[in-house]
Amino acid sequence: MKKVLIVEDQRMPRENMERVLADSGKYELVASINGADVAFAKCRQQHIDLILMDVCTAGNKDGIEAAAEIKAEFPHIKIIIVTSMVEVSYLERARAAKVDSFWYKDISPETLIDVIDRTMNGEHLFPDKTPNVKLGLADSTELTDKEIQVLRLVCDGLDYGEIAEKLNISVNTVKTHVSHILQRTGYANKTRLAIAVTNKKFIIPTLPEDNM
Repeated sequence: MKKVLIVEDQRMPRENMERVLADSGKYELVASINGADVAFAKCRQQHIDLILMDVCTAGNKDGIEAAAEIKAEFPHIKIIIVTSMVEVSYLERARAAKVDSFWYKDISPETLIDVIDRTMNGEHLFPDKTPNVKLGLADSTELTDKEIQVLRLVCDGLDYGEIAEKLNISVNTVKTHVSHILQRTGYANKTRLAIAVTNKKFIIPTLPEDNM
């Protein structure tokens, strides 16, 4: 049977994936771990054929970054990114990391076992695009790349000056971006906007090592 590693820090999704593997009769669970930062070490310690890798896990490294490192040394290991986050950068980053497939836990029309079987047979399954998310009165697709960068830092809790320094733009430009987002979405202030964005799983705050 094919050996599978699960990287998922939430109990229910992890148990669901474990159950899918057990019911299949074709895949053997090697380990379930909660941090992407130790997945690479597992690949060196044990034979692994497939990794089901969540993006947001415990530790200091996200799943896509870990997947890129694993693929560089173990290109034969199949990696499926599994996530419930509709963060706009994930699809592009996953392709750049050379993962084999990408599956939205709550949105994808395919079942997980279908994605696993087809990936192990050599297919590469990726959604055509990131699903649209309704942000107040607007669609997530209406935001520009720069507005999303600003919004991510707003969700990090940075003030206007810190955002300006981080993105190498003026404070007035930051305020203009935030104002445009608020006008488009209809939220009263950036605090309510940040709460809504995080709750809708559209973007997440950056990791400490993120250079954005």
